[in-house]
Amino acid sequence: MRRLARGSGVNLAGSLVAAALNLVLPVVVTRGLTAADAGIFFQTTALFTILLNVGTIGADTGVLRSLPRALALGRATDLGPILKVALWPAVALSTALAIVLALLAGPIAAAATAGDTDAARAFSATLLILSPALPIAVCYLVTMAATRGLGSLKPLVLIEKLGRNALQVAAVAVVVITTGSLSFVIAAWVLPYLAASLVVAAWTWATVRRLQAVAPEPDSSTPPSAGLAREFWGFSAPRALSRVFSVALQRFDIIIVGALRGPQDAALYAVATRFPILGLMFVQAIQQVMAPRISQMLALGDSRRTLELYRTTTAWLTLVSWPIYLISVCFAGLLLDVFGAGYDEATPVVVILCLTMLVATACGPVDSVLLMGGRSVLSLLNTGLALTVTVVLDLVLIPRYGITGAAVGWSLGILVNNLLPLWQVRRTMGMHPFGVPTVCAMGLTLVAYGCVPAVVRLLAGDGVVPLVVAGALATFVFVLGGFWARRPLELDRLVAAIRRRPGDEVPASGS
Repeated sequence: MRRLARGSGVNLAGSLVAAALNLVLPVVVTRGLTAADAGIFFQTTALFTILLNVGTIGADTGVLRSLPRALALGRATDLGPILKVALWPAVALSTALAIVLALLAGPIAAAATAGDTDAARAFSATLLILSPALPIAVCYLVTMAATRGLGSLKPLVLIEKLGRNALQVAAVAVVVITTGSLSFVIAAWVLPYLAASLVVAAWTWATVRRLQAVAPEPDSSTPPSAGLAREFWGFSAPRALSRVFSVALQRFDIIIVGALRGPQDAALYAVATRFPILGLMFVQAIQQVMAPRISQMLALGDSRRTLELYRTTTAWLTLVSWPIYLISVCFAGLLLDVFGAGYDEATPVVVILCLTMLVATACGPVDSVLLMGGRSVLSLLNTGLALTVTVVLDLVLIPRYGITGAAVGWSLGILVNNLLPLWQVRRTMGMHPFGVPTVCAMGLTLVAYGCVPAVVRLLAGDGVVPLVVAGALATFVFVLGGFWARRPLELDRLVAAIRRRPGDEVPASGS
């Protein structure tokens, strides 16, 4: 728990900066480009993200599960072979995808722009720029996951959350100010992947060499690894589709909105989804630390500590994400004004999605628990069903209700993708996230960031001053309540772990 707390604290600090940068980026884009160009930017980067996850074939999740298991079982000699088994198929597939994307850029652009010829030409040009970067970004994604599997959070925080995001925002801002060209903006957005991938690859290789040099001789009671590729891809192959479905669940509706309603509506919808995604970044910060720990505990058969990690993690997820969702619901229109005139039309989208994310967060990192327990096929079925629900509802609702219909479709997909695995984890593993820490976290956050801002808005109306006052009062109540409930929320361990010097780190065997 101490190791989880320290890792989560460091990762949360990095996520705070990354969240700010990811909020600044769309502001720069929407204020520097036309609404049509901004919509194309969001559509093409969403498509790139989906293809990026197709290209990894689940290898990133595979290394995140396989590397900690190898270390826990004393098989440091398997680290290098695991990485080779993971990388080569991913590189081959992503290269093929890049070629196909370049060849089909024109037809894809025509289908995604609702018959707008000028927008289709701009869309096609951006795809030609993005396609060569796809294999590089895939290598980056897999090796970044490997650094976490090897027990280090520094690359994730320093390179991904701080370095690549900051470089991306800075490069896009400079290009927007100097040229205002959509093609140059896309190039500025994708080039930081190249620099980051080189640094992470070097870091991963050095870490593997170091761990193998200090590793003890393999336990004679543990049989030597055999069928490494079969074992790795037996887990990762189902996860490949599951990961694609999961990312498509977050991004594909932006593309559908553009295809059915045009790039301008895609821009409105994309900026509205930033607030749910903003909370999701903090959720992922804790999940990224938790997943390898869950894998280790399950490999050692320690169900008690696995359940403790699950429930405490869910409480912390609630504490860091619910404030964002609740404040966004109360002041959605005001927050959307930061993107420019007219973007407050997307207020219903923010309200619908943030209310949905409250339910999703309350389920905790349920898919990670399912995955680290080796049930990748169930995860695949869940995300496939959730994506199907989202796409079908989008196709039915968007033509009539526009971006509000898209929000309803995505919300129902999110609920399917969280409530169904919650039932499966309870049924197959005997676990659920609802305990004293979770109930305390929900109650505290609802009172502080739900009731207090609602009363302030009711009395003072919608505006910058009421927003600031509501935020300050809510934070005061939140901190006071957190201090009172610090023991059931495990906040003592979190604070102590963050304050602990690196040299005082508790070893894995004593955590």
